[in-house]
Amino acid sequence: MSKKIAKEPGTEAIIEQLIGRIQAAFGSLSAPKGKRILDLACGSNTSKAPSFVFVNTPLGERRLQIPGTEGNSGYTAQFEPWFCRILLELGAVPVGIDIGDLDAEAFEHYHVDLGLEGALDFLPDHSFDAVQDSRLFGSPEFVAQFPDSTDRLTVADAIRKQEQRLLKATGIIIHSDAKNLFE
Repeated sequence: MSKKIAKEPGTEAIIEQLIGRIQAAFGSLSAPKGKRILDLACGSNTSKAPSFVFVNTPLGERRLQIPGTEGNSGYTAQFEPWFCRILLELGAVPVGIDIGDLDAEAFEHYHVDLGLEGALDFLPDHSFDAVQDSRLFGSPEFVAQFPDSTDRLTVADAIRKQEQRLLKATGIIIHSDAKNLFE
């Protein structure tokens, strides 16, 4: 891990942010032990850095090139499944969902296209102590799959409803981009 952090300094900040989310959600880093936690769009070992981002402007959405990529995005450690890895180290039971490669990971994981209707229907109701999704709805891949913002909001609403279905009665949302889109 330290080699990846040295190669990509932004990775350390991402890991710190994820640890902070866990601590804020549970009150301590020991509290998630034994808890089943779902991470939607968890990242993968084949993730690539985006060559562009979409931003909303008064004139509508605009695609902005990220300087230095010139349309050639390469692999990046910043989009690996750090949240699930951290949870595993803390003794939690993480479940990762992503469209990328997770085969070498030690945590339970599923290859799922979250943009498909009913993508999470295979997971049982009220089976998670916590759910988190992050960076799915603004990702270049998701925006390319759903270029119309109305379609993105429809999928986000479906994911938000699935999050509620999957949570136990005492379950918590650690972080939800889906929920944040509607607040």
